[in-house]
Amino acid sequence: MSISKKEQRLVEGWMSDHGVTQSCPACGQATGWQLHDQIITGLDMDLKRQKATPSKAGFFAMACKNCRFVRLFAAAPILGKAGH
Repeated sequence: MSISKKEQRLVEGWMSDHGVTQSCPACGQATGWQLHDQIITGLDMDLKRQKATPSKAGFFAMACKNCRFVRLFAAAPILGKAGH
């Protein structure tokens, strides 16, 4: 499911409210960030049992428009989900 315009605005507002720098930590440029169009999820690994399960954690991924360095932000606090 693609990120909605409302969610895009929430991400932008959250970053501004929290003083997230626009400069890329990899290349130092402030050319902007491209928000990935979906929330990224992964797998939780139980190494003892050798089992993987879908993770409940989700992340917004943003790529530097200059060097394509990617940074992740936890989606739940940005979207106002309780308990995260």
